[in-house]
Amino acid sequence: MYYNSNTITQPEYTVDLDYITNQVDQLALSALQDEVSLELKPGLVCPSNQGSHTDMDYPLFLKSIRSMQGYYAQLCEHGFAQNPFHHLQQTGIHYEQRMLKATGDINTHKGAIFNLGFACAGLGQCLKKNLPIRTEHICQQIIENWQSDLLHNLTRNPLSHGQQMRKKYGITGAIEQVAHGFEIIQNQALPCYKSTMLATGDSVSASMQTLLLLISQLSDTNIVWRGGMSALFIVQEMAKKFLDDGGVLQHDWKTKLNHMNQYFTAHHLSPGGSADLLGITLFFYKVEHELCRDL
Repeated sequence: MYYNSNTITQPEYTVDLDYITNQVDQLALSALQDEVSLELKPGLVCPSNQGSHTDMDYPLFLKSIRSMQGYYAQLCEHGFAQNPFHHLQQTGIHYEQRMLKATGDINTHKGAIFNLGFACAGLGQCLKKNLPIRTEHICQQIIENWQSDLLHNLTRNPLSHGQQMRKKYGITGAIEQVAHGFEIIQNQALPCYKSTMLATGDSVSASMQTLLLLISQLSDTNIVWRGGMSALFIVQEMAKKFLDDGGVLQHDWKTKLNHMNQYFTAHHLSPGGSADLLGITLFFYKVEHELCRDL
């Protein structure tokens, strides 16, 4: 069985494109589920509490993730077929509507539809060109194929929180992160995840260490929208201190994160941008270690 006669030919065997894009879809959805299932995330929804959010909870996130099944396979296919930018846009809009219908118009995963969608499209480009399935190659394909459209041809919603913060403070957001090939993930987040996995052998610890690194470095528009620039500086310093004190290698790291979570919740702060990038980081790690291991 072959998908539209498109196959990925390696020196001694052929991989069914339909099979591999379904794998990509499952890895993307599992990365999103792993992110939301991580406990003790400061200010963020997790299985045991709603963090700083009054309109969403863990079951709603799971329902949202289920509504996106098939989307990431389609974006990977768009990349493989080298379809034009507007094809990716139209598919993203369709699944965004599906997500909002599933959640009662609550925005749980707009960021993931956008960010992770382009990661999957970049992966499809790698498959088409027989490039090694590595994060740097995926990101380079995003830059080569869609950077110009993202920065110059994508219509921005001036009423979105991200665009309002961009206009008021000059903070760049998700569009720039994608257009420049997830530099913070390539240079910091993914190396952090890998090194913490090596040190602890524990994906939960690695995920939390990576999330705190992202909070310490990212100008998160979600934080700025809720608390202004002063809140951003405060939470960045809190995250930096946690990491400087040893991060998840401290014996009492969970207690410290619980205190941090209490602060975020009391001040209604939610590092949603950092959470989105953690999901992308988990996806890249899964792709490098689980996708068609013999590719």
